[in-house]
Amino acid sequence: RMTGRRPMMFVTNGFETYFWDDLSSPQRQVSGIFSRSDLEKLMQRRQERKPLIQIPIDDRITDRYYQKEAIRAVCEHIEAGHRKALLVMATGTGKTRTAASLTDVLSRGGYVTNVLFLADRIALVRQAKDSFKHCLPEMSLCNLLDNKDDKSARIVFSTYATMLNAIDTAINEDGRRLFTPAHFDLIIIDE
Repeated sequence: RMTGRRPMMFVTNGFETYFWDDLSSPQRQVSGIFSRSDLEKLMQRRQERKPLIQIPIDDRITDRYYQKEAIRAVCEHIEAGHRKALLVMATGTGKTRTAASLTDVLSRGGYVTNVLFLADRIALVRQAKDSFKHCLPEMSLCNLLDNKDDKSARIVFSTYATMLNAIDTAINEDGRRLFTPAHFDLIIIDE
């Protein structure tokens, strides 16, 4: 009542911690308490979000009907409060371009700021970064395998092992952990 904003809540029993923003999704288990800047970002995002159906899909990124259907289905799923989605597409049907287009729509809709793209092989990480660079030239990108200095990029590409190491060692200008529990708003895993 004092601030006119509904609070975000953390619930813990000392062993497990849960985060609950009852305005956007059900409570979920998290690995730790979010940083102040992450909470401010989430609070601000409540006001900035736009209905995803109103965000046009860029035909320069994805122009096939099934890619657009997949993007719209994931967007509806996210707006319904779900946090996970699985896209299964055959080889050569544009999975990476679909992921780039989904990132674009969610970013312009105010749902995501920082994105993590994980793959199990170095070649897939490089290939994905090159594709995103072509599809989203205005976004800052970082391949943690090649450039460990630009960790503050909007889209970070990495293998699992490199990311696990960076979670523990990456720090920002203030000397605090860069990759906090709520740093990434969207995580794409290329299997």
